[in-house]
Amino acid sequence: MMMRVFLLMMLFAVAVPMGAQAGGKESIVAVVNQGVVTSSDLQARLDLIAMSTGLPPSKELTAKLRPQVLDMLIEETVKTQEADRLKIAVDPKEVEEGFATIAKQNNIPADTFRKALQQRGINTATMNEQIRAQLAWNKVIQKRVRPRVDVSEADIDSELDVLRAAIGKTQYRVAEIFLPISEQAKSSDVANLARKLSDQLQGTPEAFPKVARQFSQSAGAEQGGMIGWVFGGQMPEEIDEALPSLAVGKVSQPIKTASGYYILFVADKRQLTEETLPPREEILQRIGTQRLDRAQRRYLMDLMSSAFIEKRV
Repeated sequence: MMMRVFLLMMLFAVAVPMGAQAGGKESIVAVVNQGVVTSSDLQARLDLIAMSTGLPPSKELTAKLRPQVLDMLIEETVKTQEADRLKIAVDPKEVEEGFATIAKQNNIPADTFRKALQQRGINTATMNEQIRAQLAWNKVIQKRVRPRVDVSEADIDSELDVLRAAIGKTQYRVAEIFLPISEQAKSSDVANLARKLSDQLQGTPEAFPKVARQFSQSAGAEQGGMIGWVFGGQMPEEIDEALPSLAVGKVSQPIKTASGYYILFVADKRQLTEETLPPREEILQRIGTQRLDRAQRRYLMDLMSSAFIEKRV
């Protein structure tokens, strides 16, 4: 169950195919080990983001997106190369199912979604390669990371004890967009993107789930950023301080933490009671997903630190 949840979580964060070779006079915007990211790779992702998020297009938004999207593509190149190194293959039927899942997330039939992509000039073959790359990475995680992640009955009991001690406190049903700061993603670039996304979403909060699926690097990305019910002490200190001032249905300003920037959407508020305590299975899934997410991040960081990366823009 936990692996299925993680697979779905990762599915929508699709990647532009990074093994593509630059054809003709097409420019190379980054070299990653023996692979490249081309200018058309970058533009294809920007076009896909514009279509899938529903954010109003503008030159300013594109300019702020470009550095972050390039970093995303570099990261996805490293993921794809690791899958190739481990000789991990993806069946074409899995790619078809992935495409259908993305269409379902957008509440449209797969055929209609395919036509919409074509009308926007987005090559469906490229989209299929994007899905294949992400599914390959999911299999890498299942093979190399998942066996090391475990949640015990004692872990669940400990979480329940914390929840029972918090009965009577205010709970917030929160969705988040988390933009990490790393060696590849400079703090200034991430801050600019966070501010721009926050500004756009405050005017169109209904777009929050789609934007989260494209940009958020947290465990709830596939669920539109939704992480469920939380209360003070469960989130980073900066988030805990901001939650009480956030109104239901509103999008926050970017919140800076040591690891990156958060944009929050509060869907609801309530008081925690004995009756609203989550069942053990839900706690198991949440803890497991969080630990698996942290473990795969460490794995990816190791791959990134050992990779040769040269940006040319």
